[in-house]
Amino acid sequence: SGLVTLTSILGQGTTTSTTSCTARKMSYTTEIETGYLNAVNAYDLDVELMSQPGFSLEQLMELAGLAVAEAVYQVLPPSSAAESKPRILLICGPGNNGGDGLVAARHLVFFGYECVIMYPKQSKKQHFINLVRQCEDVGVTFVDEFPDANEYDAIVDSIFGFSFKGAPREPFKTALEKMQEAQKNKPEFPIISVDVPSGWNVDEGDVAKTGFVPSVLISLTAPKESARSFPGRHFVGGRFLPPALAEKYGVQMPPYPGVSQVMEITKPKPEGKDSSWEAEYAAYLEEKGAKEKEEQAAVSDKAEKTWKQEYH
Repeated sequence: SGLVTLTSILGQGTTTSTTSCTARKMSYTTEIETGYLNAVNAYDLDVELMSQPGFSLEQLMELAGLAVAEAVYQVLPPSSAAESKPRILLICGPGNNGGDGLVAARHLVFFGYECVIMYPKQSKKQHFINLVRQCEDVGVTFVDEFPDANEYDAIVDSIFGFSFKGAPREPFKTALEKMQEAQKNKPEFPIISVDVPSGWNVDEGDVAKTGFVPSVLISLTAPKESARSFPGRHFVGGRFLPPALAEKYGVQMPPYPGVSQVMEITKPKPEGKDSSWEAEYAAYLEEKGAKEKEEQAAVSDKAEKTWKQEYH
């Protein structure tokens, strides 16, 4: 289990008080052992949810997608003063993780966003066909190729979930590369991964060495093992886990306040050290940039030695 501090903010408030709230802002902070799920337990938990309590896949996907949409709202709330709506690009895979993204897009439209979905490998299952139609009915646009990231305010990575294994293949390999390129061009650009960053091993993280690290993660039901070392902003969503199942799998839902479907996780702050997600993610970006410079220098050095060998 992992001891974390959980924070939920409703509206656009910035207060961190656990007791004060107004009509426009409320903030809640507490410490709780959420626990972590490995790949086997995450799968088994889903199976049990759909058998013993009798949840349908459609129910769970709707609840998950709503949680994702709320997390996006907390990361990038629309402004009533803005001349246009925030534009969100959602990259959806062919499986259930992609379905969560389709549901999220529909909710985001009603939350005040303009959504475009890249969905190159569409599922032929009827529920997914219905989700596509529901998105189209509220004005969501679908594209097959990765568009210009500069035209969007945030990207939702809803490609692969906790069942993913191996290395990413096309067209999603290129999509991951494009998202990293967007981060490189604008480090503060919000990229929000659903449940597990796409391309990551659910237990061990980025073992395929894709280099992809989103700025925000929304863990569904409970954080997965790979989230232990995640350096960015982290939410937990999925307010439906029966207490008996939570106890069986050694996890615990955060104390969601009011009607909120998500809660933000922040690690406890060691004395004298800034352990906020901003500090951790900034440190990660700095380390990544230094590593890229070292690699570029090594390539340049190798090229210079090769040139000297050929012409001397």
